[in-house]
Amino acid sequence: MRVIAKVTSKGQITVPREVRKLLGLKQGDGLVFEIKGNTVTLMPPAEDNPFDAFIGTLPLLPRDARTFWREMRDGDAQE
Repeated sequence: MRVIAKVTSKGQITVPREVRKLLGLKQGDGLVFEIKGNTVTLMPPAEDNPFDAFIGTLPLLPRDARTFWREMRDGDAQE
């Protein structure tokens, strides 16, 4: 099977329906790009680590720890 997808000005592509179906991809799934020479292979990521699905889901902590703890105390301004 040969399927062509166009690259947008932002470097994005839409994975064609046939490819999504073949790989069993659904919204939010990731893709692994394996590069060997001039050949790129797309595959779904291995699901060895159950915590991989949660990477990037938590917000980053603020740089100032006092601000973080103040927000955790529902805005209590005591220091």
